[in-house]
Amino acid sequence: MNMLITGAASRLAQTIASELAPSHRLRLLDSASDAPPAGLENNVEWLQGSFINPDTAWRAVRDIDVLIHTGEPPPDLPEDELAREQLLLDLATRGTHVLLKAAVEAGVKRFIYGSTLEIFSAYPDDVYISELWKPLPTPEIYQMTRYLGELTCREFARDYMVTVTALRLGKLVLAEDVAGQTPDLMWLDLRDAARAFRCALTREASTEVWWTRRWAVYHICAAIPNPKFLIDQAAAMGYEPQHNFQTNEPAASIDTSDRGGT
Repeated sequence: MNMLITGAASRLAQTIASELAPSHRLRLLDSASDAPPAGLENNVEWLQGSFINPDTAWRAVRDIDVLIHTGEPPPDLPEDELAREQLLLDLATRGTHVLLKAAVEAGVKRFIYGSTLEIFSAYPDDVYISELWKPLPTPEIYQMTRYLGELTCREFARDYMVTVTALRLGKLVLAEDVAGQTPDLMWLDLRDAARAFRCALTREASTEVWWTRRWAVYHICAAIPNPKFLIDQAAAMGYEPQHNFQTNEPAASIDTSDRGGT
């Protein structure tokens, strides 16, 4: 398949590209550079520009079967905090809308978005959180922009006959970099995150009449002992993390009541 991956300068996008390049044709989009990542020069097409620009978005989605919108920001953000946050909000909302609208008009039927589990950080750690729980994002810019991007994607599933899959990713790390540390309940190895995007490629629900079937959200993190986040739904689409983190901490008391709601 032909795929577009946004946020191409990020570690997440480049790990996804490494995972998918052997089997698919990739186009990588980012505003920061015009050179593909090392090792992928012969396997991908690099497009420089920002998807917030309609002309760039239109060029990016030409002849694409799947749009992978990582949600990752470009590295060349303004140094001024207010300007930086305004740009991030604009990219997550208007930019996501511009990109997905261009893709819909180009005939793209499958969209995968990289959201975050940090929208549940307000909940205590002694609960099991599934996709049925209500997100409680804080005003912190990373949480807010990722969640606003997720909501924008959801509206496209509601309004158009397209398949939209949101992957709520944990905190991205490499297992070897955090070896020996007490595991964070939200840790997710970058390579497992890339595998989750590959698993999401199997979803095709664009012909479903009910928009709730065209839309799906999955929690993606490691299968650590005493988890806070349940990944059973992701397992059903084939996600099986290979990098899980061990702990010698005593088991926590888990409240399994469905107090989150939808």
